[in-house]
Amino acid sequence: MENAKIENSLKVIEDLLKTEKAEEAKNRFEELEEQNTVRYFLLKGKIEQKYQNWGKAINAFNRVLDIDPANTEAANNLHLIKNILNFWNPDLLNP
Repeated sequence: MENAKIENSLKVIEDLLKTEKAEEAKNRFEELEEQNTVRYFLLKGKIEQKYQNWGKAINAFNRVLDIDPANTEAANNLHLIKNILNFWNPDLLNP
């Protein structure tokens, strides 16, 4: 796929996520070839996060940080997921 087409597809998927059309965004994302870019993995992480696929979301956000260690959006999303997972930890509920 050429770069302009990929960028356009990523933009459409971002817009779908912003308008709460997660299912359509997920379907379109799955049609893309994997790109080793911050934008690609941020989107992947956000989609996985929407579906509570925490492991896949964490992996995607970690890939963003591998590419761009200063990416605050990925770091914030990782922090959020870790807080959710810690909240759900049954050991915290049964001391």
